Amino acid sequence: MNKKLLLLALLLLGFAFSATAQLDMKRNFRDAYEKGSRSMDGKPGKAYWQNRSDYQIKATIDPATRTLSGSETITYTNNSPDSLRSLTIRLYQDIMKKGGARDWGIPEEDVTEGVILSRVAINGEEIDVSNPSSTPSRYSRGPAPQVRRTGTNLFLRLDERLGTGQQVKLEIDWSFVIPQNSRLRMGTYGPSSFFVAYWFPQVAVYDDIDGWDRNNYMGTVEMYNDFGDFEVEITMPDSVMVWGTGVLQNAEEVLAATQLERYQQAWKSDEVVRIVTAEDQEKGDFLKKGEKGFLTWKYKAEYVPDFAFGVSDSYLWDGCSIEVEPGRRVFTDAAYRPDGEYYDQAAATARTVVKDLSEEIPAVPYPFPSVTVFNGSGGMEFPMIVNDGPVRSTFGLLTLTHHEIAHSYFPFYMGINERKYAWMDEGWAQFIPNDLTQRLEPESPNPMMWTAMALGATAGTDTELPLMTPSLLTGSGYGNHAYSKPAMAYATLRDMLGNEKFTSALQHYIDQWHGKHPVPYDFFYSINKASGKNLDWFWEPWFFQTVEPDLALTDVKVKGGALSATVRNVGGLPVPAHITVTFDDNSTEEMHHSAMVWEKSDVLVVKQKFDKKIKMVAVGGQTIPESNREDNIWKK
Repeated sequence: MNKKLLLLALLLLGFAFSATAQLDMKRNFRDAYEKGSRSMDGKPGKAYWQNRSDYQIKATIDPATRTLSGSETITYTNNSPDSLRSLTIRLYQDIMKKGGARDWGIPEEDVTEGVILSRVAINGEEIDVSNPSSTPSRYSRGPAPQVRRTGTNLFLRLDERLGTGQQVKLEIDWSFVIPQNSRLRMGTYGPSSFFVAYWFPQVAVYDDIDGWDRNNYMGTVEMYNDFGDFEVEITMPDSVMVWGTGVLQNAEEVLAATQLERYQQAWKSDEVVRIVTAEDQEKGDFLKKGEKGFLTWKYKAEYVPDFAFGVSDSYLWDGCSIEVEPGRRVFTDAAYRPDGEYYDQAAATARTVVKDLSEEIPAVPYPFPSVTVFNGSGGMEFPMIVNDGPVRSTFGLLTLTHHEIAHSYFPFYMGINERKYAWMDEGWAQFIPNDLTQRLEPESPNPMMWTAMALGATAGTDTELPLMTPSLLTGSGYGNHAYSKPAMAYATLRDMLGNEKFTSALQHYIDQWHGKHPVPYDFFYSINKASGKNLDWFWEPWFFQTVEPDLALTDVKVKGGALSATVRNVGGLPVPAHITVTFDDNSTEEMHHSAMVWEKSDVLVVKQKFDKKIKMVAVGGQTIPESNREDNIWKK
């Protein structure tokens, strides 16, 4: 290459880098980009890698004692360039141990011994876990212990390092007691009705940003798991039904003939099929009789990051399906309490949600074969199954169902590290449902109004941290950090780009990173690339700073129907400048400027002539956050 071409190449490289180099990047992220595992164009780098965990699990629950007993085989594959000296295993239910660190209290009767490990073997060789060290090895003298157990983590030191491309096989037998009253994303809902999550010993993520994820599970932060295949067998009394992540593999072995026929019909039907009815429950003949009074339900899920399940001997069961792309249908079903008001509509609602997600936003065909709405408590998502509590209206059923199923994309199709950056998935689940909600429930309040109010109340206070701060907050601060502010950022971004370009950019991001582990910069750079715009000026205040949404209307001059006014972005957060002009006859006209007007200036001058006399001018709106509304209105 001659000197002129070399100089041109360097200049172009420098220009390409400068388009994204404005964003502050901490060392652990910077190292990954420099090593090539991630790319500044928003794509996975040429050296991208991620590890994998595959699970074979057998479990049963004793309803009388609420004791879950399980055995599993984990095949862990190290695809990293590093040789691993140890493994980190999550024991989530240690959060219920006496003295355990939790983000909130639990009833005394729900304090347990946590996870009881009865057997652990590495590559067939059993190890003693009866007396693990509780002292971090870096603070202890002498050789590191083979087994350490602190918080909700179990650390296993390997006799030989696990090299690149190598596998290790773990065998673990364990048990724990399902809480009676505490319902931390799972719980007890009747004598033989349970939803079970955060339940099996799970290999933590080892990634190119932080190495091992060793954050303890304390209740607030949620998901970050490797992808893998699950084969799960759940054995229960033959009066109990089971619903779980994935697809039931042996329906003909567990369902009575009538229910099997209805189940198979529901997989092909656009209309809801009542698989198990109240009449069936009264007769008690909806399941086959099992050997020694037990049935084993077999579920299989391919390339998912987690597994959860629900069981009940008293629930009703509905199902239907929808074609999301030619030749592929998605099964949407609901398992619910007989007194679960509105839940007889849940299977159809889930179908409507899957259709909206597949066709409207993000307009990516629903990526999994099924999704179950389990009527338990709260609202919590897992791959292909959600745990939803009581609702008071069809509006409540729609918003709750849509929020939780939207999580199918974030963090289950996109392997988000929600334990550090909850806004990368909760913000989307807060934002995505609003269009459908407004179409189907036009008389109900726009949920984005509450989102805007929450951000306006929190922004600029000492409970706000930059979104790029790992999710360390609790309470209202966490709500703003994970839900309100990112949802408003996404809404503002769509308003700036327009729906078509916004949707296309979002699809590009999903296409590049599904089945992988995107970090915030991958999102920023991917949207920059797909939109054809350097949006760093937008990302910086929304995600790296704590500036306020505060627009001020100043220098208003009105003469009859002639308006001259200035809108100043005194807070610094780029939000839409929506101006409403009210005339003497109380009619109104609106002028909308997207947040793009703040790219190069914090001042917007508006001049407009109208045919009517003006009596009031206002800037802002119900779905636009504002921390100080006292300077938003001018009155004649």
